[in-house]
Amino acid sequence: MNRQRSIGFSPVNVAVLLVLAFLFVGCADLAAPAPAKVPDVADAMSADFLRPGDRIRVVFNDIPDAPVPAEEVIPEDGRIILPRGVEVVVIGKKRTDVEKEIAKIYVEDKKLYTKITANIERMASFISVGGEVRNPSSVMFRGDMTVTAAIASAGGFSAYANRSGVIITRAANKKQVKVNVRRAVNNPELDLILYPGDQVYVPRSKI
Repeated sequence: MNRQRSIGFSPVNVAVLLVLAFLFVGCADLAAPAPAKVPDVADAMSADFLRPGDRIRVVFNDIPDAPVPAEEVIPEDGRIILPRGVEVVVIGKKRTDVEKEIAKIYVEDKKLYTKITANIERMASFISVGGEVRNPSSVMFRGDMTVTAAIASAGGFSAYANRSGVIITRAANKKQVKVNVRRAVNNPELDLILYPGDQVYVPRSKI
């Protein structure tokens, strides 16, 4: 009857294992750090970021005789003009970051004040939806609103709607864009993102 041979570690095996373990730990230490997360499109379009067409109100505090609050509709280039000729680009930036940037410009860059606090308030914004929809109206703008979402908020298409030729008029520059909503329903990439103040018009089908 054969005896089962016991398995053990010889001094040579132990030494080899220690060398391999050292090499593994050393390589792990030299590995490159994970790259920083880059904000994706969804982050950039979230409600925390300022976009073209946003209606904002900039209120100034912590100074005597504070300027009258500035009400602005952010243009397509994102550049707004504040009291005393201060110009700042706000598009694609977080509201809190823009508040800090405005304060820095007034205090450190232009030295107009020794201290100032800027607060940005979002004002109610709407999307106009007209033409062949069941309830033509101005619908409350929500962050990341798309063409299909705006039409749904207006009751959806009427029986005579031309779903392939929906016309979007941008509030910032009055440019018009045609959207094929029939295709956009199955392909979200074709479902155009709307900005505050945009107009959605559904023409009547010729058939």
